[in-house]
This record gives sequence, C-alpha cells and structure tokens, in this order.
Amino acid sequence: MKTRLTIALLMTAALLSGCAQQDVTKSVQLLPGDLQWKSSPALHSLQTATLLGDPAKPAPYVQRIKLPPNHRLEPHSHPNSARIVTVLSGTMYFAYGNAWDESRLRALPPGSFFTEPANMPHFARTGNEEVILQLSATGPDGTRYISGPLPTGHGR
Repeated sequence: MKTRLTIALLMTAALLSGCAQQDVTKSVQLLPGDLQWKSSPALHSLQTATLLGDPAKPAPYVQRIKLPPNHRLEPHSHPNSARIVTVLSGTMYFAYGNAWDESRLRALPPGSFFTEPANMPHFARTGNEEVILQLSATGPDGTRYISGPLPTGHGR
C-alpha cells in the first residue's frame, strides 16, 4: 500500500511539474460556471471540460468528465501516459480487467483516487447518480476497446 501511494504521489508530482512547465507564462483560474462542457455520442454520452492543455497534443492536460447515471464503460485501455483520476462527485464503480465482471467493481465515492496505467484494461459504471471525475494525463489521448470498434483521439 505504501509503495502504491509513493508511486501515485511521484506520478502526480511529475505530471504537475509538466503542467507548470507547459503554462508558465499564463495563470488559470476557473470557477465551476466557467467550464465549457462538450458532449458527443462518440464519447458514450460523456461530457468533458478541458481545464488545462489539449488532450490531442503530446503534453500534459487536465479534464473534468461527467458520466450520466446508470452508465456503463465497457473494458478498454488508453495508450497515452498513466491517467490520474479523482472522483469529485457521485460514486464510480471501477475495476481493472479485460472482461466485464460486476463482482470485481469497487465503489469509489467522492474523494477517491485511482490511476489508469497506460495500456491497462479497465471497466466502470455509474450508479443512480451522475459522476464527475477530474483526470490528469499526458496526451495524445485515445481509447482502445477490448472488443468492438477502436475509437481513438477523442479526449475521453
């Protein structure tokens, strides 16, 4: 457990130092009402708001992600750097693996933290409430589904 926490803290520090290097000439302050949410059917009815950077570029970025109630994310992985995620609201049910297995899902309430290592398959769902996540990673972003189509570069 201590080793995992140390790795997570080092990954966060590296990512944040990259963000600071990326935007040293500008400051960013956003209130919740300033966020510009974008949705697309290609994103599984998810909405995203990019806070910093550009997920399509090979540089650090930060996004908020809204998932609707009773939403299921099939097993998939991401080829870009490890993703660092915090649950801001709602409860996310999340597990690692190549195949959907409801029994492996772990409830992650607000304040929970998890990572999505590059190319590591995982799956998730929401319950009866909307979930909002904050994601930090380095692009370019993409998603590879374990079975079915392979959409890429969608900024999640």
